Amino acid sequence: MERQFTIEEANQLIAVLRKDLEELKRLQHEARQKYEEMRDIREVGYRSDGNLIMLSDYQETKREFDRIVASANTILTGINQRGCRVTDVETGLVDFPAEVEGQPVYLCWQKDEPEVGYYHGLEEGFAGRRPLPQRFNPS
Repeated sequence: MERQFTIEEANQLIAVLRKDLEELKRLQHEARQKYEEMRDIREVGYRSDGNLIMLSDYQETKREFDRIVASANTILTGINQRGCRVTDVETGLVDFPAEVEGQPVYLCWQKDEPEVGYYHGLEEGFAGRRPLPQRFNPS
């Protein structure tokens, strides 16, 4: 069974999640650059034996790309092991399984928000996000 968060438990994770999301965004940007480098190297062409003309450059760039992806996956695994899930790295969107008024939902937090203040149904996603009922939000 999946962990259920209280608002307080979700809010306690925000500082570490914000840091993780910034690192994920940086790694995502680096991965895109390395992917484009690999594409550019392939476009240089191939030798008559079928190997890339710039094979060693391609292999080095591919190793860097794989390292970046592995680092990002390690961060995502850590977030998932805490019981929450990243739904969008670019906007810094994280969902926390919870219950609101007896219904299973996801508490929904975006990295520029000071605390968790929204939720949505399990199938609705960000578009169905709405403010938490007042009794959940003492501020």
